[in-house]
Amino acid sequence: MKSLKKIFSVFSVLFLGASLFAYGGKAEETQTSIVGHIKYFGNAPFEFPGFETVDGFVYTIRIAENSTVTLKEIEAEQGYLLELTGEVAKDVKKMPDVLKDGVFLVSGWKKL
Repeated sequence: MKSLKKIFSVFSVLFLGASLFAYGGKAEETQTSIVGHIKYFGNAPFEFPGFETVDGFVYTIRIAENSTVTLKEIEAEQGYLLELTGEVAKDVKKMPDVLKDGVFLVSGWKKL
Protein backbone atom coordinates (compact mmCIF):
# COMPACT_ATOMS: atom_id res chain seq x y z
CA MET A 1 0.00 0.00 0.00
CA LYS A 2 2.85 2.38 0.82
CA SER A 3 4.52 1.70 -2.53
CA LEU A 4 1.26 2.57 -4.30
CA LYS A 5 1.13 5.90 -2.44
CA LYS A 6 4.77 6.59 -3.39
CA ILE A 7 4.09 5.85 -7.05
CA PHE A 8 0.99 8.05 -6.99
CA SER A 9 2.97 10.85 -5.30
CA VAL A 10 5.79 10.63 -7.85
CA PHE A 11 3.37 10.73 -10.79
CA SER A 12 1.48 13.62 -9.22
CA VAL A 13 4.65 15.65 -8.83
CA LEU A 14 5.76 14.82 -12.38
CA PHE A 15 2.36 15.76 -13.81
CA LEU A 16 2.29 19.02 -11.86
CA GLY A 17 5.83 19.88 -12.98
CA ALA A 18 5.04 19.07 -16.61
CA SER A 19 1.88 21.18 -16.59
CA LEU A 20 3.70 24.13 -15.00
CA PHE A 21 6.47 23.81 -17.56
CA ALA A 22 3.98 23.72 -20.44
CA TYR A 23 1.98 26.76 -19.32
CA GLY A 24 4.70 28.69 -17.54
CA GLY A 25 6.79 29.70 -20.55
CA LYS A 26 7.90 33.25 -21.19
CA ALA A 27 5.24 35.81 -22.00
CA GLU A 28 4.12 35.81 -25.59
CA GLU A 29 5.46 38.80 -27.46
CA THR A 30 2.62 40.71 -29.05
CA GLN A 31 4.63 43.25 -31.04
CA THR A 32 4.88 42.38 -34.70
CA SER A 33 5.71 44.02 -37.99
CA ILE A 34 3.71 43.92 -41.20
CA VAL A 35 4.76 45.18 -44.62
CA GLY A 36 2.34 46.48 -47.24
CA HIS A 37 0.38 49.47 -48.51
CA ILE A 38 -2.27 51.84 -47.17
CA LYS A 39 -5.62 51.51 -48.94
CA TYR A 40 -9.01 53.07 -48.36
CA PHE A 41 -12.09 50.90 -47.92
CA GLY A 42 -15.79 51.67 -47.86
CA ASN A 43 -17.81 54.26 -49.73
CA ALA A 44 -17.62 58.02 -49.35
CA PRO A 45 -18.31 59.63 -46.93
CA PHE A 46 -17.69 56.52 -44.81
CA GLU A 47 -14.20 55.65 -46.07
CA PHE A 48 -11.65 54.32 -43.62
CA PRO A 49 -7.95 53.46 -43.94
CA GLY A 50 -6.82 49.88 -44.09
CA PHE A 51 -3.56 48.09 -44.69
CA GLU A 52 -3.00 45.33 -47.24
CA THR A 53 0.14 43.32 -46.56
CA VAL A 54 2.37 41.76 -49.19
CA ASP A 55 1.20 38.39 -47.79
CA GLY A 56 -2.42 39.17 -48.66
CA PHE A 57 -3.73 40.02 -45.19
CA VAL A 58 -6.04 43.04 -44.87
CA TYR A 59 -6.32 44.98 -41.60
CA THR A 60 -8.17 48.05 -40.43
CA ILE A 61 -5.51 50.33 -38.97
CA ARG A 62 -5.87 52.24 -35.75
CA ILE A 63 -3.33 53.94 -33.54
CA ALA A 64 -2.28 52.22 -30.31
CA GLU A 65 -2.64 54.04 -27.01
CA ASN A 66 0.47 55.92 -25.82
CA SER A 67 1.83 56.07 -29.39
CA THR A 68 3.51 59.13 -30.89
CA VAL A 69 2.33 58.12 -34.37
CA THR A 70 -0.70 59.82 -35.90
CA LEU A 71 -3.08 58.35 -38.43
CA LYS A 72 -2.62 61.44 -40.59
CA GLU A 73 1.15 60.74 -40.88
CA ILE A 74 0.53 57.18 -42.05
CA GLU A 75 -2.28 58.14 -44.44
CA ALA A 76 0.03 60.67 -46.10
CA GLU A 77 2.27 57.76 -47.17
CA GLN A 78 -0.41 56.08 -49.28
CA GLY A 79 1.21 54.54 -52.37
CA TYR A 80 4.51 53.73 -50.63
CA LEU A 81 5.62 50.39 -49.24
CA LEU A 82 5.45 50.70 -45.44
CA GLU A 83 6.41 48.62 -42.44
CA LEU A 84 4.01 49.02 -39.53
CA THR A 85 4.96 47.91 -36.04
CA GLY A 86 2.29 47.06 -33.49
CA GLU A 87 -0.12 44.28 -32.70
CA VAL A 88 -3.34 42.73 -33.90
CA ALA A 89 -6.17 43.78 -31.57
CA LYS A 90 -7.88 40.99 -29.71
CA ASP A 91 -11.62 40.75 -29.07
CA VAL A 92 -12.68 43.22 -31.75
CA LYS A 93 -16.38 43.23 -32.56
CA LYS A 94 -17.29 42.71 -36.19
CA MET A 95 -18.29 46.15 -37.42
CA PRO A 96 -18.60 47.54 -40.95
CA ASP A 97 -15.21 49.23 -40.58
CA VAL A 98 -13.37 46.08 -39.44
CA LEU A 99 -11.70 44.27 -42.31
CA LYS A 100 -11.44 40.48 -42.71
CA ASP A 101 -8.20 39.99 -40.76
CA GLY A 102 -9.07 42.35 -37.90
CA VAL A 103 -7.64 45.57 -36.52
CA PHE A 104 -3.91 46.35 -36.41
CA LEU A 105 -2.92 48.77 -33.63
CA VAL A 106 0.02 50.81 -34.93
CA SER A 107 2.75 51.87 -32.52
CA GLY A 108 5.40 52.74 -35.12
CA TRP A 109 6.07 52.80 -38.85
CA LYS A 110 8.71 53.41 -41.48
CA LYS A 111 8.83 53.83 -45.24
CA LEU A 112 10.71 51.09 -47.11
